[in-house]
Amino acid sequence: MKKLPLALVMSALLGSLPFVAVQSVSAAEETAENSQEEASAGPRVRRTMTLREIVFEKLEEAQQAADAGNFDEALQTLERLEKRKRNSYERAMTHNMYAYVYSTQENYAAAIPEYAKVIEIDNAPDSLKQTTRYTLAKLYMLQERYAESLATIDEWMSHSDKVNADAYMFRAQVQYQQEKYELAGEDIATAISMREEAGSRVTESWLLLQRAVMFQLKDYEGLAVTLEKLVATYSKSEYWMQLAAVYNELGREDQELATLETAYDQKLFTKESEYLNFAQALLSREIPYKAAHVLEDGMEADVVEKSARNLSLLGDAWMLAKEYDNAIVVMTQAADESGEGRDYFKLAQIYTERQEWSKSLEFSNKALNAGDLKAPYQALIIKGLAQYNLDELESASITFFKAASYPAAEKVAHQWQEYIESEQQRREYIANAG
Repeated sequence: MKKLPLALVMSALLGSLPFVAVQSVSAAEETAENSQEEASAGPRVRRTMTLREIVFEKLEEAQQAADAGNFDEALQTLERLEKRKRNSYERAMTHNMYAYVYSTQENYAAAIPEYAKVIEIDNAPDSLKQTTRYTLAKLYMLQERYAESLATIDEWMSHSDKVNADAYMFRAQVQYQQEKYELAGEDIATAISMREEAGSRVTESWLLLQRAVMFQLKDYEGLAVTLEKLVATYSKSEYWMQLAAVYNELGREDQELATLETAYDQKLFTKESEYLNFAQALLSREIPYKAAHVLEDGMEADVVEKSARNLSLLGDAWMLAKEYDNAIVVMTQAADESGEGRDYFKLAQIYTERQEWSKSLEFSNKALNAGDLKAPYQALIIKGLAQYNLDELESASITFFKAASYPAAEKVAHQWQEYIESEQQRREYIANAG
């Protein structure tokens, strides 16, 4: 299964990794619940009664050195601090500061064991451990250590009285990377529901992850709901086109067409495929006149290439709309561009509809001479009809004879042969009688 690029998966959640500021136990307890949302600008070391002054000063000195980019100095300061005898909280905050320095360097592999040591210290404040678990889960995710990330965030949740939407969404991303799509879908639904119930706008990246999960699960009904939210909140061409495609998959043709029309009316089309898909949808619903105008709009905007294939489609639209003058102009361009029999055949059809028999004969011959028709008998029937109407009865009879060699045209070709023979006999009788 193809996975989302890690950079995209993490962009909405990870950002810069937060460091747990040195603080009193009571202050840590007050903020632990929202630790996953703490700012990542770095810690502000606070002097508290739980830290001796010398430890506090060394931690602050290390932090300031790291913030200034002097990482070696920061690490040396912490190494000197480790030689001192420290209580549990002081040791926990020393490891925490080590992790901060390494994270600031983006050396996450080194930061992870330092955060792990904070959790291992028995007498470290529970609030500090809890905040550290959340940060550690993010680091594991960043290092693509998904099993450890999931185990850590699960442990964090088990120790939390209240889990917010961001945490559910983070766990969903980890589960997605492990291809646990059903579990990921449940967590995403929970996160989105919490946001909606709070009256908050759902983040676009959350809906995009839900879209990916629904697609992996082949839950097209759910995918449609997600895309409906995306077009309603973040109106982009790709979301409209995807929604239309899902409606098509679900057999909701009316909604498919309405979706494409809405995107077109909002001038959201920016790709050739979007114009072509809409035009073809209109043709399938027998709305050729609008289909032609959609294609022309795309060509005038230099988005739809004036290729033989696209011109042929435009010609079809004008022909089905019975706008034969327009159809002739466009189909002539298509035939000149492609040199294919099918395009000459379409011109022969148009001229037959207009009863312009010389042109009908000319282009049916060109179609047959191209040698690439899938059903040559169709062109032979038109050619024979043109010859008959041009009073070339003998030539028409020969042409229908050739058409009769194809099983699909045998019956109608023989009928024409019989009719021409009777007409020849009638004319001969009149001539003899005169």
